[in-house]
Amino acid sequence: MKSKRISFGQGKGSITHNNRTFIANNVDKSRIADNVTLISKPIDEVYNELFGDAVERYNAQQKRNDRKIHGTYYEHLFHCKPSNSVITASDKRKSFYEDVVQIGKIEDSGFGTEDFQLVADCLTEYMNDFQERNPNFHVFNAVLHMD
Repeated sequence: MKSKRISFGQGKGSITHNNRTFIANNVDKSRIADNVTLISKPIDEVYNELFGDAVERYNAQQKRNDRKIHGTYYEHLFHCKPSNSVITASDKRKSFYEDVVQIGKIEDSGFGTEDFQLVADCLTEYMNDFQERNPNFHVFNAVLHMD
């Protein structure tokens, strides 16, 4: 494999784009089937999994009904139903963050290049161990784009 750079960036945060239920102009539609979904959980289920017990304990301690969290914790924080795009609260809190990891450039690592499969294997291995290396993060959606 030739020398390559690894890039880390933050995306805008669109689950529908990442899962290809919305297809942008930069996507080769003929290769969408080659994408690899490593993990995909609905964001409302993830919030409930992470915060559901804490909300129940909090509500159980409240004497006044107006202090209880009504609805889901996501709705309490962002005042809307769960969204597949990042929602930013008035205090700048975000509903989730999107991190993008890339090895090489499309010219030296993209589809049809000599290192294409090796780069895909490296990114898959990186993601498979990510949660273990980063226990304070919770990954609920991870897709390897081959398109």
